[in-house]
Amino acid sequence: MSPVSRRIFLYWLLLLVPTLVVGGGAVVLLQREQARLAERSAYADEARRAAMAARARLIVENVELLVGDVQTGLLDALTTEPAARLDDFLTHLEQTNPLVRVAFRAAADGKLLRPTALSGGENAAWSLRQFGAQPPWRAEAEAHDEKGKLEKKMAEPEARKEVSANVLQVQSARRDVQDLARNRSSYANQEAAGQGAMADAAPAAPASAAAEQSKITLGAVFSSGSRASAAAKSAPPEAKAASVAKDAVARDRRGWVPAAVDGRLRVVGWLQPGGAGEVRGVELELAAIISRLSGALPAEIERGDGYALRDELGRVLHQAGVIPSGAEPMLRVPLAAALLPGWEVSAYFTPLAADSSGGFGFFGLGVLLIGIFVAAILAGGSLLLWQARRSEEEAAQKTSFVANVSHEFKTPLTTIRLYAELLEQGRVRDAAQGSDYLRTIGRETQRLARLVNNALDFSRLEQGRKKYARDAVDLAGELDRVLDAQAPRLAEAGLVLRRDLPGTLPVITDRDAVEQIVLNLIDNACKYAADGGEIAVSAAAGPRGGAEVRVADRGPGVPAEHHERIFEKFHRVDDALTAEKTGAGLGLSIARQLARGLGGELRCAPRASGGAEFILTLP
Repeated sequence: MSPVSRRIFLYWLLLLVPTLVVGGGAVVLLQREQARLAERSAYADEARRAAMAARARLIVENVELLVGDVQTGLLDALTTEPAARLDDFLTHLEQTNPLVRVAFRAAADGKLLRPTALSGGENAAWSLRQFGAQPPWRAEAEAHDEKGKLEKKMAEPEARKEVSANVLQVQSARRDVQDLARNRSSYANQEAAGQGAMADAAPAAPASAAAEQSKITLGAVFSSGSRASAAAKSAPPEAKAASVAKDAVARDRRGWVPAAVDGRLRVVGWLQPGGAGEVRGVELELAAIISRLSGALPAEIERGDGYALRDELGRVLHQAGVIPSGAEPMLRVPLAAALLPGWEVSAYFTPLAADSSGGFGFFGLGVLLIGIFVAAILAGGSLLLWQARRSEEEAAQKTSFVANVSHEFKTPLTTIRLYAELLEQGRVRDAAQGSDYLRTIGRETQRLARLVNNALDFSRLEQGRKKYARDAVDLAGELDRVLDAQAPRLAEAGLVLRRDLPGTLPVITDRDAVEQIVLNLIDNACKYAADGGEIAVSAAAGPRGGAEVRVADRGPGVPAEHHERIFEKFHRVDDALTAEKTGAGLGLSIARQLARGLGGELRCAPRASGGAEFILTLP
């Protein structure tokens, strides 16, 4: 391995190894970051799922609260109406309350008293028997009696049961207070308004008296509750249990019965004042209930979350967020069976785009950036190494160029000095020998002038300072002049000159640049194609205007792979023939640069029957 190759190899190692180490470390860090992002994404998904489950349960609670408020309000409205005007109130309730579909009245044994066939319309076909074999209040009463017997049987003098009895009594007192403080229904208010004239005729009670009466009433209720609580504390356990059962029976009994009738869910509420006697109730208008349940769903939700309220048939009544088509819900939370059986809230979880990738997008982008970074370092280092190698080669070529030029300058100078000294010393046999010495001195002087011109042209071309003086020139005449001047030199080199020039060929170009190009081509033929014995120079009008000058020889020719490389500076075809010839390798490079500077081109082509042909195209 040469020192240059060893140095380049070391440069590559110094560039490649750190780059690969940095790239590998970056990829490892990206993998760790990807794992961290995937873990964080999993935690985020779990947190989202937990939050969605909590929100779905909250939606269920909101729906149950809304429906429960409706049911409680309707039964409370039924509680305040006396039996004397109950039918009118139920009719008014059906007509004015959108939440009521049917209002009914029934006997304790379950016989329907209202609506009857005389009511007409849809209510004529309405019957309590569609909700069960026996009226719901009878089943509830039997269950209540069994519960009372069980409480009486299991009553024991313990602190827990005593506290339970006290709680029941306090709850009873609170219910009494609520019953007294509850406002009457809109229908009762309308009745009161209808009797306003009678009220105006009677002397009004003072406000203070009404307030005092209210205080007495509430005080009586609370005091009765307190006395009852005290009595319950002092009474034996059996008496406490009996008192609790008696108070429970004395209260109003109420309840709600959901049932599927003719493929539709129907919900009926009933109220039995005092726990016995006639029963009154209503059937809910589910369409009106459904229209008011949209407020139970959240108004603002996270991106990708979805919630749906479904009925017993699976139909979506209300939704919030994204509900994917055909997707299974993440969670189903049923509503209370006593309120709306079969209804549920479904929660749908849609992974976000950034989370569903598991960090792969970040990892892929990171690997891409690292690849670009490594490639940029390697490309930049390769470019620097290539440039350094090229600079080194150019430095070597310039060193060789200086040596060759010095040698080229030394040869004609030595010849000129030798013959000049011979002439000066008078060491000449005759006048013919002196003339020969003078011709040699002139020839070497021309050679030296060509070398100087090439060096100057090369310097100007490299620095971009070459200037062209374009004038109208008769190209055929100029070529004749140059060939006449070079004829002796060609004859001395053993070359036969063949010309094929037109009478005139006008072009606009730089006379000196064209002469320099032709001289370099002739010099190249003298060096490498002298054994061919022939050089042909021709000129003609170009196919697209301008002119073409061809300089052809019968030498060894130029290999195809060197047709372009011979125009590179300092390049010489490395074979046994050219190795014996001196030169700097600048003649053809300068000739092409001058041709292109004139707007033309210089190229090399093989000549038929052997040899090479250089074609100069001028605009």
